[in-house]
Parts: sequence; structure tokens; C-alpha cells
Amino acid sequence: MLIFIRSLVLCFTVWVLTALLNTALAGTWLCLFANEYNQFSGTYMMVLIFTLIFSVPGMFFFWIILLATWDNENLFRTLLKAGMVISSLSTMILFVLPHGLARHEIIPLSACIIIAAVASIMIHHFWIKSISTNKKTEHYA
Repeated sequence: MLIFIRSLVLCFTVWVLTALLNTALAGTWLCLFANEYNQFSGTYMMVLIFTLIFSVPGMFFFWIILLATWDNENLFRTLLKAGMVISSLSTMILFVLPHGLARHEIIPLSACIIIAAVASIMIHHFWIKSISTNKKTEHYA
């Protein structure tokens, strides 16, 4: 039960931090370089809401991968690869948005999504490594 709760907390914090980082990166990109979006607060709020909504399925897969590889020695590396793949796949949502919405900003926004996901997992490096360390000490005790 403890593994279940710890994995949920880890996934939730990765999800929220990724959303906040993506909001900062993509919102800044849209405000500075996209001519259609010139209202700062509205742009950041739109990016945050879209990020939180559209990243839920990706975080579910991330959580499943976390639970499946919980006992893996290379947990951090596995989660980093999974985060890169899942965030890359979730950028596909930009290609199916309505025709006029951020059509010219697909590549920079995709980069923001991937960078935010990888950075969020990297920020959680210490916590993920502590899971591996705790498993090693539990086996020797």
C-alpha cells in the first residue's frame, strides 16, 4: 500500500511541475513570439488549463510504467525515457487542434512540452534515486 501511495504522490508532483514548467515555457513563447496571443494572463491560463487536461492520459501511462518498474535498478533512466516518449506522443494533440489555433507554433510548443516533462523528471531525480536506495537497504536488512 505504501508503494501505491508513494507512486501516486510522485506522479502527481511530476504532473503538476510539468504543467507549471510548460506553462512558463509555452506561455512565454506565445506571448513573445506569436502575434495572436498578446494578453499575458489569458495566455498563461489557457496553456495551464490545456496542459493539465491533455496530460492526464500521459500521466496515467507514466504511473503504470512507474508501478511496473518500481523494483528496477534503473528506475530513473526508465522513467526519463518514458517521460520523453509520452511527452513526444502527447505533442500529437497539437496536430489535431482546430486549424487556426497555434498552427504556426507547433514545433516550439512541442519542444516546450518535451523540455518541461524531462525537466520535471530531472528535478525529481533525488526522490526517484531514494526509491532505489531504499530498496537496496531493505534487501540487505
